[in-house]
Amino acid sequence: MSRKATALVAGGVVAGALALGGWSGYRYLEGQVSSGCVLRVYDATSVVDTASYAENVFTGRVVAFVERRVDESWTTDVYRVDVVSVLRGDVRGAVLVPFAPDEASARRLVDGETYVFATQPKDADGYWLMFQGEMKPVDDGELLLWKAAVALPREGEGES
Repeated sequence: MSRKATALVAGGVVAGALALGGWSGYRYLEGQVSSGCVLRVYDATSVVDTASYAENVFTGRVVAFVERRVDESWTTDVYRVDVVSVLRGDVRGAVLVPFAPDEASARRLVDGETYVFATQPKDADGYWLMFQGEMKPVDDGELLLWKAAVALPREGEGES
């Protein structure tokens, strides 16, 4: 076999090995990702972390469970909430709050109960709930914790 033919065969073998390695790597990484995963830059179960990224923090009374949306493997519960008091932001009146809990076992919010809501800015669906800790009716201790967290600078504020 001539040198030219040997070089072509060797190049083909190398190209095939690279292609097979790339395909195998892709299949490996594809298995590592699942639909419905959310990447956050904050701890969504921490009051302090969530408050530092939340656009709005307010107490609100749940008026009604509106609907449950199921999109592929993602479930979202939507609530109609009357804003009671605002700790941060400009939220007023009756608002929709979509809540997509990380855990399927998360309990629904109870109509008539008042909770603390830490949300993203309003979009077409309402004010998306950011906090993923246990949602329980607000008491004096929890309200003080949220007030202290809201008093801290927001993420990105105060930096030069």
